[in-house]
Amino acid sequence: MTFIRKISNTVLLLCLLVLLHSCTTEKNTWLIRKFHTTCTHFNGYFWGKMSFNEGIDKLNSTHKDDYTDILPVFIYAESNEVQSIFPQMDRAIKKCQLMIENHTITDKAHHEIADANKYTKYCYLLMAQANLYKNEYIASIDELDYASREYRKTDMRYEAMIWQARAFNQMGAVSKSEEIIDYLKNNKELSKRLYPLLYATIADYYERIGQWEDVQKWLEKTVKTEKKKQVNARYYFILGQLASKEGENAKAYKYYSLTLTNHPLPELEFEATIFRAMLFMGGDKENQKVKAELIKMLKPTKYVDERDQIYFALAQIAAKEKDTPLYIKDLNKSVRVSTTNATQKAISYLNLADYNFDVEEYVRSKKYFDSTLTSLPKTFRGRDSIVAKKEHLQKLVTYLDIIAYQDSVQRIAKMSKPDRDKFINDMIAGEKKAEADAKQKKQDSALAAQNGTTNVNQGPALANGKWYFYNPASLQQGITEFVKTWGNRILEDDWRRSKKTINANAVGTITADASGGADSTKAKKDAKAAKDSANDKYNEAYYLKHLPLTDVAMKKSTDSVIDAYYNAGAIYKEYLHNYHKSSAEFEDLTSRFPENKYKLLVYYELYIIYDKMHNDERRDYYKNLLLTKYPDSQYALLITNPDKYAHQREATHQEILKLYTATMQAYNAENYAQVLMNAQQADSTYADNEYTPKFAFLKAVAIGATQGLDAYKNALNKVTVLYPKDSVKQLAQSILDYLNKKPAEKPVIDTNRVTYSQDKDSIYLWVLLVDNKESQKISTMVSGITDMNAKTFSQDNLTSDQIFLNPNQLMVIMKTFNSPDKAKNYYNFINGTPALFKTLSPDSYQHFYISQKNFRLLFKHKKADEYMNFFRETLI
Repeated sequence: MTFIRKISNTVLLLCLLVLLHSCTTEKNTWLIRKFHTTCTHFNGYFWGKMSFNEGIDKLNSTHKDDYTDILPVFIYAESNEVQSIFPQMDRAIKKCQLMIENHTITDKAHHEIADANKYTKYCYLLMAQANLYKNEYIASIDELDYASREYRKTDMRYEAMIWQARAFNQMGAVSKSEEIIDYLKNNKELSKRLYPLLYATIADYYERIGQWEDVQKWLEKTVKTEKKKQVNARYYFILGQLASKEGENAKAYKYYSLTLTNHPLPELEFEATIFRAMLFMGGDKENQKVKAELIKMLKPTKYVDERDQIYFALAQIAAKEKDTPLYIKDLNKSVRVSTTNATQKAISYLNLADYNFDVEEYVRSKKYFDSTLTSLPKTFRGRDSIVAKKEHLQKLVTYLDIIAYQDSVQRIAKMSKPDRDKFINDMIAGEKKAEADAKQKKQDSALAAQNGTTNVNQGPALANGKWYFYNPASLQQGITEFVKTWGNRILEDDWRRSKKTINANAVGTITADASGGADSTKAKKDAKAAKDSANDKYNEAYYLKHLPLTDVAMKKSTDSVIDAYYNAGAIYKEYLHNYHKSSAEFEDLTSRFPENKYKLLVYYELYIIYDKMHNDERRDYYKNLLLTKYPDSQYALLITNPDKYAHQREATHQEILKLYTATMQAYNAENYAQVLMNAQQADSTYADNEYTPKFAFLKAVAIGATQGLDAYKNALNKVTVLYPKDSVKQLAQSILDYLNKKPAEKPVIDTNRVTYSQDKDSIYLWVLLVDNKESQKISTMVSGITDMNAKTFSQDNLTSDQIFLNPNQLMVIMKTFNSPDKAKNYYNFINGTPALFKTLSPDSYQHFYISQKNFRLLFKHKKADEYMNFFRETLI
């Protein structure tokens, strides 16, 4: 036994010596290579890869794609998602770093012997991939660059280069990825196992520069070489989107079907089902089956948040079947059942808006466009065109409302006084009855509820609609137009005049008022009573104040109708391209107001419109009208001799420019009377030219200088409404914003203001700034952050300090980060983990990241608010 024990001890000793010998990393023997390769593979890389895959699986299950746009080739974490995979990616990086530090075989000069440990290169690649998914692109690219140079005699070189191209694509440096792609495209040394990765990366590159044909070409190559079905499912879906984009619906249908047969992720499976259903490309039997499947999907509770998309798909099918009522019904259902998908809700509204636009229901269409923009993300592709269409419809609806409103008030104003009084009294009686009925129904409803019964016919009492003023929207529109024209006027004699002539009878009143007599008190009471009457909807004065009862007011009303007719016709023609509606508005204008100020221009517009409509009879009518009755007009010349007209137009342009220059000189000299005269001349002589908005603005300023604040605001408002696309709109609006706010106190100029730098630094810190009164709670919170750092940011080797910034604020400093990206990632992660601050009062702290250079400034000047302003404006 003693002999056997001696032999065993000897063998054990020899094994320990071999093991100790193998631990060195400065010898390149078979035993040492085998030992370190095994340790790297199973102790570090295996667990790091497992953690990385856990992070990718988590990202795939939580990431939300925007299916209203072409999907990106690869799934990456958005800034608000990346924090959820930090722990997994951080663990993978930590494992790889340990393996590289402890098991890399080097020569005596401590330079790595390439591929002596076969798993070191995989650690570098895995570490780079984890950093890429953490959005730390620079670190990822540096690691990939090292791998591609150090292992250039292996496949790793090309794999690292492909991942480098992916990283450059993701950070937006497509010119850098282009160089790599051009090198690898036709490289015959590339292993076939890398083809799917390369082809997908090339497709990703072309997608980012918008070359869709090339995206399709390379994705088609990818799906032929990629063996992972779930990955191919995404590629097939993108191919389906691209085919649909080009109108190749049959091909799109095939690709969506292939998506479903390749075991896609649940969300992608749902979307592929919806997209394929909307194409409705199968035979009758298959199409009915598709509809049945969609209807069946409405029942299970698993699709509660997706019901809006299902109804939208059913609406598209109804449209293809030309079932318009069902199309509208399903779109409305899509809107009503929407829960979490604001974009889908906006798209359903957009379809309703477009439908009403196509059937020329412009008022309703405008309302749907309003609803669309309320829900539509600002990043939605095509949003600008939707905004433009909505603005044009807004103007059109405004002009149509003006016509309806002014016609209504003119009709009432033209009644005889007894008829008008009777009409208004009948309306007041109707209003009182409607309000009494509504009150009674409310009481009945409350009583029924108390007794446990309900009235299925309950509903608010509505006015019978006899008069325009029962429409609240129209009433408000009328009030707005009145204020634009007249300003805020009290209902009294000569209410039209901003400056009234004082007659002999008035002098006594003023004198009495000045002396504080009884007449003054009576006059004030009468004025207050008149004002109260004008605001009481049960008083006749409430309605009379809106009516154009004088010749001047009637002319103003008529002029506004003429302007509205012309502008509505112009919008129909220029922006909506609805020549039928445009010609109708212009024909109504010439019929109702034959001698309107736009007469010749309208004749020419009708000549152009009927020419586009191929209505030769009406075109020739207006052509002959201009040539025979107005042969010397510019419009007749434009028809018979366009070249001569162009020459005259250039001469006119020079005249307008000369007048504008003179107007500017008068403005600079504060000769506002001359400014008003010149602006009036421009309106009458050179109507609707490129300087019209500028003349309007100068006119508004001159009005402000001569007619008071209210008139100034009204004139500026008119500029913003009439010229929304011109630069004067912003200028007028900024003045209005200033005039409408209370005067601010004069700011105190701080000569010691700190100027922080945006320059990059080599060291960054994360800082938590806490009110001193919360200092007792700091230790618990810091302990939580330390635990989090150990799990999620262990490779950054973070340490913390605490220091007072000033007598009232304590700083917790986490240091150090070697790049702004790492500091920002840390800030975003902390920002997304509010539980860390649960021990602190909500308003007692703020946190940020900061460069070392800026930290020195902050600590020197002690002004945290200034840095927070800088941080919010430039770094978030």
